[in-house]
Amino acid sequence: MWRQTKGNKYGIKKIECLNCKNGFEKPVKYSLQQWYKSKYCSVLCAAKAKRIKDGMKDRGERYRRKKGMIKQHTPEWMKKIKATTTNAMYRPDIQQKIRVARPPLSEKHRTSISKALVGKMPANMMFSNNNYGHFQNGEYENSKGTMYFRSKWEANIALYLDFLVSQKQIKDWEYETDYFVFDKIRHGTTRYLPDFKVINNNDTFEYWEVKGFMDSRSKTKLRRMAKYYPEIKLILIDTEYYRSLQKKIGKMLNFY
Repeated sequence: MWRQTKGNKYGIKKIECLNCKNGFEKPVKYSLQQWYKSKYCSVLCAAKAKRIKDGMKDRGERYRRKKGMIKQHTPEWMKKIKATTTNAMYRPDIQQKIRVARPPLSEKHRTSISKALVGKMPANMMFSNNNYGHFQNGEYENSKGTMYFRSKWEANIALYLDFLVSQKQIKDWEYETDYFVFDKIRHGTTRYLPDFKVINNNDTFEYWEVKGFMDSRSKTKLRRMAKYYPEIKLILIDTEYYRSLQKKIGKMLNFY
């Protein structure tokens, strides 16, 4: 069924979209740039129909299939990566680089690295996928002014420490002031920077570490801290402790 229109001697034809089944009108004669109008009412319907037809979810998956590539993070992809890494480890040039002994870092160098970490986001976290709601680094307000914290949990623990100071349960607190160097460790995790230093009323002190998620690197730090500095008292604020604290006094202290 078609009708004549002004300015178009070929007329307009009314047809049904093959994807959404809605009726639409199209010129009887159309250019190659309007190829989708022959069967579909819009480019979106044409793209959806094409995805259904070839079974591909997106353009990237269609490109990988065309080039013979494997989708990332699939079992086949992981198997290929492991095989490539294993083969590379047997190369003579790689083995030579691995077996070259590196001199240990000097105390001055370690000190400069540890001081540079204070108030800054670690490089290995800048581009990681954040799947945890508490991980919101930025500037937060507390009794000491505007401070940079690596997570929202740390900012809320600072508010809790302010509350303890006001109740005279502790004397004061500091954020990322002391660091500990593991002298006998040459590579890997060679130092540790606790989150909070809590000063008690009797001038003794302890350290608080806020960890909503315990990865392998964090476990190594705590294990080596207990081994090389057994006299230091370290308290771990894990998910269970933080949630109970948030439930009890979170609203009263206006947690972020």
